[in-house]
Amino acid sequence: MLYAFTGLNASGKKKSGTLEADGMKEARAKLKANGIYITSIREEKVAEKSGFFASVFQRQVPQKEMTSFFRQVASLLTAGIPLMETLEATQKQSGSPAFKKIINGLREDIRQGEPLATAMEKHETAFDGLTASMVRAGETGGNLAAVLTRIADFKEASLRRESAVKSATVYPVVMAIFGAGVIIFLMGYVVPKIIVIFEDLEQALPLSTTILIIITKIITGYGYQIGFTLCIALFILTRFLKTKTGKKMGDRFLTNAPILGPIVRAAALARWSHTTSVLLASGVPLLRTLQLSGEVTDNTLYTEAIENATKQIREGGSIAPSLERSGLFPPVALQMIAAGEKSGQAAPLLKQVAEDQSAELENSLTVLMSLIQPVLITVLGLMVGFIVMAILLPIFEISQLIG
Repeated sequence: MLYAFTGLNASGKKKSGTLEADGMKEARAKLKANGIYITSIREEKVAEKSGFFASVFQRQVPQKEMTSFFRQVASLLTAGIPLMETLEATQKQSGSPAFKKIINGLREDIRQGEPLATAMEKHETAFDGLTASMVRAGETGGNLAAVLTRIADFKEASLRRESAVKSATVYPVVMAIFGAGVIIFLMGYVVPKIIVIFEDLEQALPLSTTILIIITKIITGYGYQIGFTLCIALFILTRFLKTKTGKKMGDRFLTNAPILGPIVRAAALARWSHTTSVLLASGVPLLRTLQLSGEVTDNTLYTEAIENATKQIREGGSIAPSLERSGLFPPVALQMIAAGEKSGQAAPLLKQVAEDQSAELENSLTVLMSLIQPVLITVLGLMVGFIVMAILLPIFEISQLIG
């Protein structure tokens, strides 16, 4: 439990802060041992949030911090340190007050005799069902430290994939936003001041200038209405894509798209095969493994394919043929899954599939970004060039008339 205190040290200086202890008596003893005369002490209560505010304020623990937690717990357990002392050490090590409270909750549940997996299930914002199932398998099999190490490795690999996708898309997104800002500034502020001069001349203007004037008048006259309409449309589209039907339509479109399709399929397959490999290696039963791994693909097409395969396997079918019917899994991956199923080495071979798909994902992203960057530069260059040309052509014509 976490206690907040105020008091005076030996020199009479006021001290305040928090400390962890198993009870009020222990908290007072710790402060007394540190030479602090207590003026007030109370247990810190965790404010419970629900509804909309829960989703806003009770966010998941960052993946990086969670990975570090599992790595530390695995290392301490391997060194022979008891679980309660291990959790106490990791609680002190954590720099997040919210995560400290979560770990404190784990300690309280374990002190009352509950397994670690059951205690984790009470904190869904921090520990998902996949993690809890792996921990339960580790506790049942007596290899909890090894399983926690696999969880840490799994989360690190997932973090690397996410980082690769984010780093590959940062430059194009920033360039697109910057370019759009420049175009909006030119069309909304610079061009209107210049076209006033052309309109006052009352002479025929080049086609490009006429088009620019029309576009500028639309933007300056209806810019707020257009922006508001686009925001409403984007909001409605976002809400629709979060529904079951919208999510399925969006996944089907992206999975079958000419350029993005291979990237989406590689990402989903890498996530599924890696998750399945880690679960099987941790001792989670096959059917439970497929149920959990299907949920983490973040693609409804793959989730449905794995659910259908699970039904067929439950009726006596094999893994590879059951997955092949969906048409979403490449032949090489299916052959490796079939070989692993026959040899009893499904976990390591699925791990190899995950590594192959991750490599293919990174290569596809590199190629895609190498194509997007010149396309963006060309499009922005053409738009700015059109604006410049539309402004300069009338000026050249005027100068020739004057000359």
